Amino acid sequence: MEIKELLSKVNSDLERLYKAYALAYWNLATTGKEEYARELERTEVELKLYLSNRDLFEMIKESLEQFGENLDPLDKRQLTILFHEMFPNQLPKEAIEEVVKREVEIESIYTNYRPQIDGKEVSTNDIVEILKTSTDIEERKKAYLASKSIGEVIAPKLIDLIKIRNENAKSLGFTNYYDMMMELQELSTDEIHTLFAKIKNDTDEIFTEIKDDIDTVISKKFGVPKSEVKPWLYEDLFFQEVPSIDDYDYDKFVKDKDVVKLVEDVYSRIGLDIRDIVERSDLYERKGKNPHAFTISIDKMDDVRVLENIRNDIKWLETTLHEYGHAVYEKYIDKTLPFILRDPAHIFTTEAVAMFFGRLARHPEFYEKILNLASLNLSEISPRLMKLLRYQLAITTRWVITFVFFEKELYRNPEGDLNNLWYDIVHELQYIDLPERRMYPDWASKIHFGSSPVYYHNYLLGEILASQFSAYINKNISNGFIEPQVGEFFVEKVFRKGASLRWDDLVEFATSEPLTSTYLVEFIKGK
Repeated sequence: MEIKELLSKVNSDLERLYKAYALAYWNLATTGKEEYARELERTEVELKLYLSNRDLFEMIKESLEQFGENLDPLDKRQLTILFHEMFPNQLPKEAIEEVVKREVEIESIYTNYRPQIDGKEVSTNDIVEILKTSTDIEERKKAYLASKSIGEVIAPKLIDLIKIRNENAKSLGFTNYYDMMMELQELSTDEIHTLFAKIKNDTDEIFTEIKDDIDTVISKKFGVPKSEVKPWLYEDLFFQEVPSIDDYDYDKFVKDKDVVKLVEDVYSRIGLDIRDIVERSDLYERKGKNPHAFTISIDKMDDVRVLENIRNDIKWLETTLHEYGHAVYEKYIDKTLPFILRDPAHIFTTEAVAMFFGRLARHPEFYEKILNLASLNLSEISPRLMKLLRYQLAITTRWVITFVFFEKELYRNPEGDLNNLWYDIVHELQYIDLPERRMYPDWASKIHFGSSPVYYHNYLLGEILASQFSAYINKNISNGFIEPQVGEFFVEKVFRKGASLRWDDLVEFATSEPLTSTYLVEFIKGK
């Protein structure tokens, strides 16, 4: 079969199969109903079985080997992406069905699980609210520990799934699933972990100062010695967000406003219309709905949707700016591209865009242009906001490295002493120690271990690229970020290209240099 004819058929088949899967995923996430869990399982198996087609895989592999550099660039890119997507599915039908069944079971548990505090069922938002507002240390501790309770339910199932993933990867010639998936993402385990170790070393000194400053404020706030500052005295379940350390109520600026309308205003001012996406989205909390946030393109054409559980505070403002960053990327991809290429260039390039816009929730420009803050208020909070943004990026960096270093070992030795390993890494990287929790699988309460395996490194790569975008824009395009020329930059230099370029080619095309951690590290250091 001619390559173009082959690709035309595969694009058509995948478009049909993916849409059915995406709708089932959306329906499960928005309802938690068992019928949609079964539908998700059925459609995911059907999609993966298509990708497991041995004859099709061999045709794609042979085309790449035989024609190589002589292929049309778009054809070659499609074949390469197909190869990467099909490779991990070159398994017996029974093996694929078993993995999907276990993944859907775990996804359903995360969607429907509600922890309890003193026998009362609570949501994730309820727990976060306690950690944001309560001055009762015991109440905070109960909320924090309640959030970890799902770990004991998930951990045995997740470890079994990881073992199965590893066995499947070994049957395909890899040492483990982690290394296989890194390579199929066009990344290298060794190179990424070397880069992350370098960033850790480059920021050790400044993070020590930041963590000490945070703990000094928290100890005074709660009247405990600095040595007794525990994670439940922060405001986040994994110390991945900066606590409120300056006692300034930033939430007051948005508590009486419509967060979605504010976000619409941001994107409108840079020339990106999200109103149609908002209309298709599911944005507010209710029972039975996935408690987290994500963006999905149902058909990789016009049907882009966002799921959130919004409350009127800065945290959800940042999340909403972030998710609609993913959404505009999906919306403005060139729709004349084949289905296979109607995706972001890489997972981390869409994360970079989302992070770039999410940062605006902590940037003075948002408070000036969108909230129309008086100059007196703006001059008071601007240095505080920039300090919090620096602190946030420092904390995010350490948290992602914590997760990534643990996940690699999780796949290398799933039968090891994972609970102690988790807290060893948390202690080394985040400077947190909880001896009394070392017997519990608190790590498994983080949904990404179950729902997004070998994904989390893309968050730090995203922060690196977001910082590189910011530096490039400031130097070459605009002094501000909420400007129409910024929207033009992203549409023309990032979005439209879709997956037609490899991630490294896209980074150079957009910013005129290879990916570098320099800008992120310099910002964290306040340079």
